[in-house]
Amino acid sequence: MASLVQITSSIVPVALPEDLEERVIDAVTKAIGPSIGKDSDDFRYLSIAHCWDVERSRRAAVDSPAEAPAWYSDAQAYWDGIPPTVDGMLGGFEVLTKEDVKGSKSFLQKLWKKRPELGRGCAVDCGAGIGRVTKNLLLPLFEKVHLLEQSAPLIESAPNFLGKDGATRTTLLCQGMQAFEPSPATYDVVWVQWVIGHLTDADLVTFLWRCKAALKPGGVICVKDNTFGTSTDENGALECFCVDREDSSLTRSTEYFEAIFKFAGLEVLQKETQRSFPEGLYPVLMMLFVDCPQLELPSHRDLGVAVDFTV
Repeated sequence: MASLVQITSSIVPVALPEDLEERVIDAVTKAIGPSIGKDSDDFRYLSIAHCWDVERSRRAAVDSPAEAPAWYSDAQAYWDGIPPTVDGMLGGFEVLTKEDVKGSKSFLQKLWKKRPELGRGCAVDCGAGIGRVTKNLLLPLFEKVHLLEQSAPLIESAPNFLGKDGATRTTLLCQGMQAFEPSPATYDVVWVQWVIGHLTDADLVTFLWRCKAALKPGGVICVKDNTFGTSTDENGALECFCVDREDSSLTRSTEYFEAIFKFAGLEVLQKETQRSFPEGLYPVLMMLFVDCPQLELPSHRDLGVAVDFTV
């Protein structure tokens, strides 16, 4: 069966470098201009900085470790209560699975044609739930998969869902992405699907730094997620995100995504919109990122990656 690595305090984020959140927000604002957003209850955020100030001030809806922000403890409480089924993982849209996997597989196959140095040894499925993507996409393409999921009830259901052969090639990591510290040069592909909105901007940047260091030569980071359609208000501010109060997540616009990834020292190698999904859903974008040469700053050498604050 799959090996389970249980990690204590799995939702507590890795400590952030001083002033990182401010630097990230400044870089995003510089890239896309003044920005506003809303939540699913139609509360209006006056800026990206205002959004994270508001979310940081919220009290958790459930008991959680004192050092765990409500943003993460509320998200974990939501997913702990979701049925460990494919329909549960997809919010009642199990019907999406066939086209989703088809689109993702085609995306990766195009990548191998243009990047033959990309290996097929090991991939990590981030925010994997019961292993829907691991089973249907990654295990058929890679020798081994690490399944990263912070919800214990979901990850405990993974071995049965994966089946005997799939489980023997899968390592289960019970931990949140905000706390994930992978070993260097471990992964050919870091796959992040429908989960990146659970990370704050600053935690997303440090997660990406750690993932860059965990890539094997030629390795890539793949992100597949909903994107928010932008609009401009009467003052010229760009509405570019929406917070989902139910599951404590944030849907970003494509521009918002790309500004953060650029700040993290990654460049887009391949980008494609998922096809054949029902109307009325958020557009789903597949983005593939690779490391690019960066200016190393002494204050971030402890992260083992180069950082450029000049975006």
